Amino acid sequence: MLALPRRNRSRIIITTRRGDIAYSLKDGSVDVHPIQHLSLEKAKELIHRIAFPGSRICPPALATLSNEILGKCEGLPLAITEIGHLLSTKGEREPEWKKLRDSLASELTSHGRLANIAKVLILSYDDLPYHLKNCFLLMNTFPPNHPIQRTELIRLWIAEDFITEGNNGKELEDLGEEYLNELIQRNLVQVWQMDIDGRPRTCHVQNIIHEIVLSQLQDENFCEVYPDQGTFDISKERVRRISIHTGDLGQLCPNLRARALLKFGRSAPCQHSIPIGYSSLKMLRELHLEGANLDMFPADIEELLLLRYLCLRNTRIRSIPKSIGKLKHLETLDLKQTLVRTLPKEICHLSKLRYLLVYRYDIEDYVAFNTIKGFEVAGEITRSANLRKLLFVQVNKNHKIIVAMRDLRELRRLGIMGLRKEDGRILSETIQMLRNLHSLNVAAENEAGVLDMPEISHPPPLQRLYLNGRLERMPVWISELHDLVRLRLKWSQLDQQCNNPINILQDLPNLLELQLLDAYNGDQLEFNAGKFQKLKILELELLRQLKMVIMERNSLPCLQTLIIRRCGQLGQIPVGIDDLSRLKEIHLYDMPENFVSMLEKNGGSLYHLVQHVPLKRSYYAQNGGRWDVKDLSD
Repeated sequence: MLALPRRNRSRIIITTRRGDIAYSLKDGSVDVHPIQHLSLEKAKELIHRIAFPGSRICPPALATLSNEILGKCEGLPLAITEIGHLLSTKGEREPEWKKLRDSLASELTSHGRLANIAKVLILSYDDLPYHLKNCFLLMNTFPPNHPIQRTELIRLWIAEDFITEGNNGKELEDLGEEYLNELIQRNLVQVWQMDIDGRPRTCHVQNIIHEIVLSQLQDENFCEVYPDQGTFDISKERVRRISIHTGDLGQLCPNLRARALLKFGRSAPCQHSIPIGYSSLKMLRELHLEGANLDMFPADIEELLLLRYLCLRNTRIRSIPKSIGKLKHLETLDLKQTLVRTLPKEICHLSKLRYLLVYRYDIEDYVAFNTIKGFEVAGEITRSANLRKLLFVQVNKNHKIIVAMRDLRELRRLGIMGLRKEDGRILSETIQMLRNLHSLNVAAENEAGVLDMPEISHPPPLQRLYLNGRLERMPVWISELHDLVRLRLKWSQLDQQCNNPINILQDLPNLLELQLLDAYNGDQLEFNAGKFQKLKILELELLRQLKMVIMERNSLPCLQTLIIRRCGQLGQIPVGIDDLSRLKEIHLYDMPENFVSMLEKNGGSLYHLVQHVPLKRSYYAQNGGRWDVKDLSD
């Protein structure tokens, strides 16, 4: 209480696990103090103070066990405190500590001391509305410490009908983001990685919470989870979902009515089919086999007529059979990071398709032009008016595909490759008709190919734009993209006199990230005063003629990260960088040694200009894809 202000007569502390409630009370007289998860050092200090009340020092023999137990707590003060009290009764007996480490899950769900943690967390779960309970339970079918992609999670929620359209006309994807944000606000879900625009890119459920919820999954007959290595026989007829973290399925009950099979991690090699047979899975709606040892498309899948969600990501399959057209209810087809390069014409029969993801990142050289491999289609792409995401279509002189895209009026994200200069007019007309498009990624057929997209009179509300290929003129319509958050120009080769990209981009009100890769042939880039007011990340890569960068006072006031790659002619660090008070990171990749040496702490002639930047590193590519990393602050 001593830390509270004394000038007011009444002092009231309210605690809640719900961030939305806390911030709804915030005004001039109410301060909100989010309880942060403890760092490893603070967590050690707390648990050692409780477990060893006399010395407050952990014996060396128990240090490893202490760290392993803390790893399960993930900085959660409640868990650390309760477990610390329990450890204090074990003394310094190593076998007792090992026993607790290995039985932590059962301790949490039993009636012992750690049951207090479960009671508090179960209250948070019980307080959830029904639709959020199902969404949260599904997240716990993923393995612990597994980063869950926001977009992948929402696709699963949609396939399960956990998200339904209301009267407000919101898109299912937008509702899904609201659901996820509410779970985060309630402190049941943690953000793993944040996107540049403040949305969670990946998230996860903490170990402690995950252990408690596992029992809830079985109690409510929501899912059977198999976390350990082995082969599992499923004998319960009424099991609704099956999640296998490490291992393989064995025999299944012949009348199994499971609606979802989620398989994570590598399994035993399998060429042609799922080793369980379709007859036991005829009610299946979701089949997630990411990373499975599959060389061919499982033939049994064509019999899963109710299937809505099919993920074969990170497998070695090379082709998709014509029988894919039987899956009339399919909404998601995820073939990312497979070897599939062509889709059969029967794909157009999937009238409910919402997400078509068929591409592979093939990075041999980190500045290669064609790092993404898309797909060709034998006929129409799809007749689905529901399609929201289409990545990445290989045009290859078939401009009819571009014209056909005009019927995909609900499309939000589009990736299209293999474009020629003469495709520019047709593509521009198509883009203008896609009024819901938020993300656009277009690429010429090769590094010398030209993207001719000078005129789009009424561009859609793009938030992300990626242009890969030569630009004879900088598209003026980009300056009208007031919602644009991320812009990447690659291989544009714009000249300094008439096509300086900075002049067109500098007034974009919401631009947070800008990447220029071989996009500019001039010898000077100048960021004018008062411009780029929100930019947080600036990346300059392979600008071969660039000799000087000038950042005028009051330009780039929010810049946090500066990345410079392979700009061999750049003579010095950007002029004015010492005025960028919010700059937190500088990363230099394959820059000349004399450039890097000027910024070193010991003897660098320009170190004083960047000494306010906490993180400064240089990187040099080595054989085998490794990097030699040097911290310039040492």
